[in-house]
Amino acid sequence: MDLQFSRFEIVTGTGALFLGLVFVCVLLEAGRIQTEITTATREAVAREDLFWVGVEGRGRHVVLSGAAPDYPARERAAEIAAAVAGVASVENRIAVVGEAGTCQKRIDEYLADRRVTFKAGRAELSPASLPVLAMVAGIARGCGATIEVAAHTDAQGDAEINRKLSQRRAEAVARYLVQSGVHPEQLRAVGYGESQPVADNTTEAGRSENRRVEFRIIGERA
Repeated sequence: MDLQFSRFEIVTGTGALFLGLVFVCVLLEAGRIQTEITTATREAVAREDLFWVGVEGRGRHVVLSGAAPDYPARERAAEIAAAVAGVASVENRIAVVGEAGTCQKRIDEYLADRRVTFKAGRAELSPASLPVLAMVAGIARGCGATIEVAAHTDAQGDAEINRKLSQRRAEAVARYLVQSGVHPEQLRAVGYGESQPVADNTTEAGRSENRRVEFRIIGERA
């Protein structure tokens, strides 16, 4: 049996072994980071006595689960998780129980395949949005909860102009809901501009997703 190896074979084999060791080290390091982030997130929510929060780590991505007593508690859990060192993103799958949770669920389910839209660059509702908002108003009238009308834009143009446009759009939606019988004190209109994207602003599809209106239950009405 010939056990002689060329210099090329030795160098190539050594390189492959080195790359393999590097790959293993990277995997081990990634696993260590994931474990540390998951543990730190669990400890952070535990310190706030959010015993109902479940935490699953996926690299630097954290998935929250469980059942919150109300919508603000759900959002608080996500804020705490996002503030943990090393966490790159948070997926909030926490369900909300009680009346506020029921209202949020009904609104979310209705809007799953529907959107509130406006005329381009304006705060004027498109005709197609009126029947959508009429149904949202019907749901809101049956809720004893405060609803935040949150309007968002894409990142094209000046950030401050976008924020002001989104504020006018949120107020336009709130006005229509009031005209449809929703109590004014039940609504809070907030324009977030381009500050809360849900998709990539470098693509038209992403920008279209970012131009949106959300309805968030933020607490029981006083």
